[in-house]
Amino acid sequence: MTRTLTSGVATAIAAGNTAAVILIEMDFGSGTLRVSTAPYSVHAAGDDWIGVGALGTLGGLDEATAIESRGISLEMSGIDPANIALALGSNYQGRAITIWVAVLNPDTHVVIDDPVALWSGRMDTMSINLDAGAVITLTAESRLADLKRPRARRYNSADQQIDYPTDLGFDFVPLMVTRELPWGVAG
Repeated sequence: MTRTLTSGVATAIAAGNTAAVILIEMDFGSGTLRVSTAPYSVHAAGDDWIGVGALGTLGGLDEATAIESRGISLEMSGIDPANIALALGSNYQGRAITIWVAVLNPDTHVVIDDPVALWSGRMDTMSINLDAGAVITLTAESRLADLKRPRARRYNSADQQIDYPTDLGFDFVPLMVTRELPWGVAG
């Protein structure tokens, strides 16, 4: 995936002594949860991101030269009970998750320019272990995973009505089976 850095970010990286944070946005059915790997809250892209610091780990965020579906695993511990309630009571499967990297000014801890998108996909499974101090493990899959799923669509009227309820073109297909059409005969 090609990424373009803004001039502000490129200048900060070239100068050295910069800090970077990972920003993770999860779109739950009942609200959006934004967390960062910073030990404090970060304001980026017009939103506030809750700092989870060392309480979170991210696995599987690597790239390859081949085009393939790669999933990730996200683990967060010591989560606020309100966010656990959000995770427990929300429809999350198939909903969007996006991961960015943001470069911070080392003196002010303010995000330099806009974050750069690293990965996006859909949330898949979530397990919550309340015995181990509220540990949430979330797996997500790339949208490329859809390429491997079979499409169960049919060329019939019922299937056509799903997407186009007013289209009656397939209603006449059964009549064509027994219909005799003279071909090449002058009438």
